[in-house]
Amino acid sequence: MSTRIVSNTIKLRLHYWNIRGRVQAVRYMLEDISYKHKNVDYKESFEPINTMMNTWAKRKADQTVSGPFRTLPILHWNDTHTFSQSLTLGELLAKKFDLYGKLTRTINDKDFLESYLNGVVSCAYTDIISNLITCLWSMIDFVDETNPSNRFSRKIPNDLKALNDLLEKSSTTFYYDQIEPTIADYFVFEAFTMARDYSKKFLPNEENRQALIKLEQVMKQRPAIANYFKKNSLSKRFTGSPKEIQYLTKLAETFK
Repeated sequence: MSTRIVSNTIKLRLHYWNIRGRVQAVRYMLEDISYKHKNVDYKESFEPINTMMNTWAKRKADQTVSGPFRTLPILHWNDTHTFSQSLTLGELLAKKFDLYGKLTRTINDKDFLESYLNGVVSCAYTDIISNLITCLWSMIDFVDETNPSNRFSRKIPNDLKALNDLLEKSSTTFYYDQIEPTIADYFVFEAFTMARDYSKKFLPNEENRQALIKLEQVMKQRPAIANYFKKNSLSKRFTGSPKEIQYLTKLAETFK
């Protein structure tokens, strides 16, 4: 970790829609970072999802709002740098705040450890979180084989099982024998809870998710994250789909 960075005041401003979306794991990272590092001044501002159709076309033309790629999320760093894309934000925070873990007896190469953890992050984000969002927009019913996105209802439980199996090999609650959570644990925490909160149909069998359940319990005990949930800061809305609420209500009734 850069001692120069942590010794100075750091102003971090996240801007995203007022939904869970693709950035929730980064939110958890920022909550923990600002709790641990008292020199970090972190706040989030929200783009209202309900007015997106009427306002976003004009708003995104302003790069201070939409960043270099005209999309959200963006992270302002000390009013000097603006970064975009959820994975990039997570990787930046992990590098700057020592969330790529410590070398261990079995992994004594920094690049190897970072690559192992990034593999976990990629699976959680690309194979699970992003695919869950696709399923929500496509409104899969777990039955209709004519819906191409329905294939994710079979893939996502297998991906979660793979993450569970890998976590079970660790000597600690966190991936790769780490005693504190790394970027991987934040992203898997979100992938697992997002899948569960969407529909239990996405979960592997009970015996194949025990390590993930334990990870969730431990992450929710961390003071900053516990306070986040205590304040009911987690959005109940996953996406900007105008049909999401009706769809999830119907899905819950079908599989209750």
